[in-house]
Amino acid sequence: MTEIIDRADVALILADPRFLVPEADAAASTPFERFRADVSRFSNGATHDARRRRLESMLAGIELAALARTAASLTRSALEAEPASPVATIARHVPVTALGRQLGFRHAESLPPLVAAIADAYASGRATDAAAADAATVRLLDAAPGADASDDALLVQLLVQAHAATGALVERAMQRLAASGPVSPSTHEVLTATLRDDSPVAMTRRVATGQPEHASTPDVEPGALLVLRLDGPDRDAAGDRPPRTLAFGAGHRGCPAPHHALAIAVAIVEELRRAEARARIDRTTHKETIDVDAR
Repeated sequence: MTEIIDRADVALILADPRFLVPEADAAASTPFERFRADVSRFSNGATHDARRRRLESMLAGIELAALARTAASLTRSALEAEPASPVATIARHVPVTALGRQLGFRHAESLPPLVAAIADAYASGRATDAAAADAATVRLLDAAPGADASDDALLVQLLVQAHAATGALVERAMQRLAASGPVSPSTHEVLTATLRDDSPVAMTRRVATGQPEHASTPDVEPGALLVLRLDGPDRDAAGDRPPRTLAFGAGHRGCPAPHHALAIAVAIVEELRRAEARARIDRTTHKETIDVDAR
């Protein structure tokens, strides 16, 4: 296994069709393994392209403004139910529920724990608790509104990929805001900086299948498994040129839903910021009241 760290090299590899994703086992029979074999993420060639087109068609049916409103409403409801609700809890629940609602999943509010049960093993295929992963997969596929089993797998794929990546984006953006000092950046600025400097998805993998197309692409042996860092240094960054952003990948296999992820993240972060501002005002008012009473 070879690790490619520099973003300039990673970008070249992601754009080169000779580097393929490690495929899921097409002969797999357990529910979780079968699900991985049926999604676009772990397929190549014509199979991937057909599934990717279907994914994009599904996503095109979602109005971004409606998705953002759903995410904002869910965030407000979570804060009303538990004002001290941890950012991590909201960040892991709201993206899945909001996307699930907009995609037409049944009982969308029940989906986040099921997605969490398979999200960690999704990339590698190695589940710590195989029985729990299988059970969660079956329930997720059953809740999906697809026209057939193939559509159901792709719809669940969207939820799984939203769970960790969008959730981590929200968490890291809020951490960045907390450390920003008295002059806070806008929500758009903080999300852009987080995607660039603290990628919610740290790495992805490719397999070399031949000689690279581009002369500058790292020379690796055919068949080699590459770990591509999306958060490493960028040799092309200099002066006023920041490192390139690879959080959503690059090339023809880039994230199919970057605009959807950002719509959700902006809505959540905005609501969390409003809640924090209200809490500061309440604390100030409370302190002033105490000071007046003490006179």
